Amino acid sequence: MPRAPGKPFQLHSIAFAFPGNPGAIPLRDPLTSRFLGDTPEWNAEGRSVAAAFVRGSRPRLRVRFARGSSNPRTAGPVTIGARSRNGPGVAELTVRLRFAASGISAPVDFALAGPVHDLVGRVDHEFDWYARDADGERPLGTTRHEWLRAWKTPIPPADWASLKEPREGPPEQPDVAWVYLPIMRWTCDWGRDSGSERELCDALLDALPRSGLRYAVPAWNVRDMLLLGGGYCGAFYRLFQALAGAQGVHLERRQLGVDWKIGRGKQARWCAIVVDTAGLNRTEPAEGASTFHDVDTRPVSRSRIETERVRRYRFWGIPGLVGDGHSLNFLQSGGHWYVYDASFQLRAELRGFKLPPANPTRSLPLSEQGNFKEAYLDKAVNFMLGSLQHDGKLYATEHPDPEAPSAPGKATRNGLSVKTALVDAARITFYWV
Repeated sequence: MPRAPGKPFQLHSIAFAFPGNPGAIPLRDPLTSRFLGDTPEWNAEGRSVAAAFVRGSRPRLRVRFARGSSNPRTAGPVTIGARSRNGPGVAELTVRLRFAASGISAPVDFALAGPVHDLVGRVDHEFDWYARDADGERPLGTTRHEWLRAWKTPIPPADWASLKEPREGPPEQPDVAWVYLPIMRWTCDWGRDSGSERELCDALLDALPRSGLRYAVPAWNVRDMLLLGGGYCGAFYRLFQALAGAQGVHLERRQLGVDWKIGRGKQARWCAIVVDTAGLNRTEPAEGASTFHDVDTRPVSRSRIETERVRRYRFWGIPGLVGDGHSLNFLQSGGHWYVYDASFQLRAELRGFKLPPANPTRSLPLSEQGNFKEAYLDKAVNFMLGSLQHDGKLYATEHPDPEAPSAPGKATRNGLSVKTALVDAARITFYWV
């Protein structure tokens, strides 16, 4: 009777995001801030976490084996490989395994039999492992892995991360770009059919509600957004930059700071921008109701005023300084500029536009920004709030502390809110910071 093949070893662990692995993308857990690849992404004790790669790349696998309890400290030579039904298998490698006193082998680097698929997406990849020696072939078991395929190498986190969240890469790879795990999952799911940078950014914006993130949650950086479930615009423009950056697309970001200019007769343009859109995954604005005096027909100076008490967002300026405003992303692609507003899920193609450099000391009129006002601002910002004369009467905006408009006991009074589309572009100036 022939002797049954022995089982001198079995799979112990498989690592993907180890230093120097071509095409591998380090993933970070936002809850712990640790990298998933700090320990092997798969082990025989039940650990199995996601691994990410650039599409079409050919990363390696770093595998360790565990010897049987009664087997010698070496095994082989033996040929090891893996087959797969939904992607590349593992190329065969003939090795002699050496086991430490712990019973665990030194790491062995295996090559994939081919590159990962050349498509953005997510797949549950399976390997059917085997070993072959003089006694024949025997199975080593099936391993399953969540694989995420990105469009391009990610943009470094220094582009989008605030100073209050981590930026460095994993140990031994401090300069390697990494991605938060939820962001890589979302973007690989949402961007799978994209053929250009603009198509990718459009797809990310369209799918953003599926993240569950809400506007007007007290968070101002990407990690806090992922932990708290949302943020304000100062976090959303970082988040959208991180989403595109996970797929290797660079976005610029700018805050439009309200320019509160005081003129003759206690008039002021503009004290705040006013938005009545609820924001991402909200049904109504989070800000409490206040009384507005709206002008939405021409001629502005003599038209009928509509007075009502409603919930709207007011983003306040500060006289002579850069205060609040709104935060946006900009994509330059194919010789064109595009604006993306993740907070309110708006976008527009811009003509005659050149992104102003970040400058907190000089405000610029919108008449210098091509069609930015008509294409974006008129749709996103419903009213410009000011202290203005109307038919001989001053409608004054009062704000005791524009730096803390929501502070307890701080009473405000809205002056005149003029429909943005009615205001000449030369009369609206913003700080671009």
